[in-house]
Amino acid sequence: MDSQYEQMHQLPDGRVIPRRATTNPQERRSYENFTPAGFFDWRRWMPLVVIVVSLNIVWWRQPLLHTQALSAATVSWQIMPLFGYTLVLSIAVTLLITQNFRSLLSYLFLGISLLFTFSSLIQTRHEVFILLLLLSTFFIAIQQSWLGLQNILGLILLSVLSTFTIPIAIFYVTNNFLTQRFIWQLLPLFFAFLFYFTPIMMPNPDGRKLSILTLGLFWVTLFSHAVNFGTLFIIIFSLFAFVLQFVKAKIGNWQHMGYVLMLALSTLLIYH
Repeated sequence: MDSQYEQMHQLPDGRVIPRRATTNPQERRSYENFTPAGFFDWRRWMPLVVIVVSLNIVWWRQPLLHTQALSAATVSWQIMPLFGYTLVLSIAVTLLITQNFRSLLSYLFLGISLLFTFSSLIQTRHEVFILLLLLSTFFIAIQQSWLGLQNILGLILLSVLSTFTIPIAIFYVTNNFLTQRFIWQLLPLFFAFLFYFTPIMMPNPDGRKLSILTLGLFWVTLFSHAVNFGTLFIIIFSLFAFVLQFVKAKIGNWQHMGYVLMLALSTLLIYH
């Protein structure tokens, strides 16, 4: 009887789902996420690739579009340290959200991201240096359980920092100035981060209740930004992400990959 139960209630990595699951969201994370046993298993690398690419689309889309809209504005190779920073940081963030916010390997990539902030291009622009340093430090701090940042406070901080640090840094380094219009255009992205990262930060009943509020705020900001044919698809993506919270835990890391992918697709349609 026990062997039959184990065969019917296994996670993709072979672990058995307990008969009586804990109600503690921090303990439940170890069963809600999984990492396939094989190092070369494509299921291990698919979430990493999709999340890394999606986050870089989210961070680079609006700054580059706004830069191209300005007369005589060009993007040069000198911005490459910033691209290295976002690439390494996105890997660290992927490890964080797919390993229950307890990833030792993420510290390595966060450390490398800090090294990129000391490049001459970034360090000479003190405001950009502080912004990027603050973002990397936050992702180190969020893993410290004694700080209690895996809640609504951490969600708000993550949304603010993820929205206003890297895009502002990209735009400022490229153009050597900042416009109030550009900052206001980042508001839909802030509420998008707030909604799509709610189930990642708070995978519990309180998080599902909060996602109703964050979804509403995202839609209000979306309609105030612009209404077009793409808005319909953004609503579909956000509804899909909302329903995804109630899917059984067996999809593991694919669930978080889905949230970030929907965030990237929404960003592509918001900023075009």
